[in-house]
Amino acid sequence: MEKNSVESIFQFLSVVNNPGLQDALLLPKFILGSIGLFFLFFIIFAIFKSSWIRYLIVTDAKEFLTFRAFGVRKMAQRWQKALARLQTANEAEYKLAIIDADSMLDESLKRLGFGGANLEERLKLLTPVILPNVKDVERVHALRNNIVHDPNFILSLDQARDAMEVYEKAFLGLDLI
Repeated sequence: MEKNSVESIFQFLSVVNNPGLQDALLLPKFILGSIGLFFLFFIIFAIFKSSWIRYLIVTDAKEFLTFRAFGVRKMAQRWQKALARLQTANEAEYKLAIIDADSMLDESLKRLGFGGANLEERLKLLTPVILPNVKDVERVHALRNNIVHDPNFILSLDQARDAMEVYEKAFLGLDLI
């Protein structure tokens, strides 16, 4: 039986390697080969033009080499800018610092996969195991809501510093700064 199968393989190869058949298939091989090369180069071009390769390789390499999650450095820079707003003697800057810190927390919780339409709903999903100062964060989020919705709300520097300390503890608890 082995001898029979080996002979059938040789018979098939002799038909496929027939010079007449190879000459007849030269034009289709050339056309299909050209189309294949075109699509190969297009795929390579598309991969390098898209952000997918950057996301796939660069973010993983940065996370591995720095031992920190991707984007934490930008978050820390943004946090430092928000803290710098407290150095001025301007109440509007204090308010902006709290609003910015609150939006940073909201964006971070969205990226971490917590559902909800807004920050209040996301905070309800958090437990003290995930975020130890979740009650304090809810309190300063209410302060932020007062700032945004009440144009006559007066914010002192001590209140602003207290709120920023709560946000800082939250960011440190989530390893974001």
